[in-house]
Amino acid sequence: MNRSQINKKWDNMTVNRAQIFDDPKYLRSLISLGLTEREAKIYLALLTRGFMTAIDLQEKVDIPRTKVYEILQKMINRGICLEKRIGRNKIYEPVEPKIAFQSLLEVFKNEVKRKEEVAQELIEVCTSCFNATKEIGNPLDFIEILKDKIQIHRKYVSVVESTRYELLTFNKGPYACDNPQRLREQQIAETELMKRGGICKNIYETFEIENYQWLVEYIKEQQLDGQQAKLVDFLPIKMVISDGERVMLPLEGRSGESIDLVMCYINHKAFGNACKILFDHLWEKAREIDTLWAGR
Repeated sequence: MNRSQINKKWDNMTVNRAQIFDDPKYLRSLISLGLTEREAKIYLALLTRGFMTAIDLQEKVDIPRTKVYEILQKMINRGICLEKRIGRNKIYEPVEPKIAFQSLLEVFKNEVKRKEEVAQELIEVCTSCFNATKEIGNPLDFIEILKDKIQIHRKYVSVVESTRYELLTFNKGPYACDNPQRLREQQIAETELMKRGGICKNIYETFEIENYQWLVEYIKEQQLDGQQAKLVDFLPIKMVISDGERVMLPLEGRSGESIDLVMCYINHKAFGNACKILFDHLWEKAREIDTLWAGR
């Protein structure tokens, strides 16, 4: 059988399958299954004709003839194409899609299985390393930086609410409770602490008392609930100490920052004890705030 006879036989067998070859969605689908673009084009071309020679494939898919033979051999090895002889001519046929695609899926399944085995091995090794690292711990886990007044307010309320027996405060501005709602929330948290037997000791600066009427009213109300208040001319820092182990104190913002209040929360017993020593020292030297009320 010569080439013209083969072409005539092809023409007799061909039905209208052009849309399969011309529609790019089928090409993309085959590529998604693991075929190269050229392999996918050749497979679709074979589907439209049933069988073709390398020369006709070259013309159909516009691939150099030397490359066509190379690609066809790879497709044969992958089980998606067959080579046959008709007389002196080699022709190529597509493997039935159900069989060809199953072969591709098996490759995927084997690859997934291999990756699962690798992943499981890595999980065991990496988990051991992760756990060892966690045991060492992060030296900064006990430090938290608060840059927003709402965030600072919520942290303060949380600290007060979780205080078991003692809250010590160097009370000076700037304040996170800069509106009536926040002030009331802090006041309620402090009052509840005293109701459950906790001690609240506050040291205030004279300047603050003389310039903030809302602070005077707040102190007087809290004294009725049991707050112990004293007065000094100068406080070295704004600070809150909860149960001798949790501390809130301000940090200076970096140059150029517009943040007017940055607080540092430190949960560290030794540091808390050191801050408590400073508080106790100033508490002993401070004067009773009631002496100021008597003079007003």
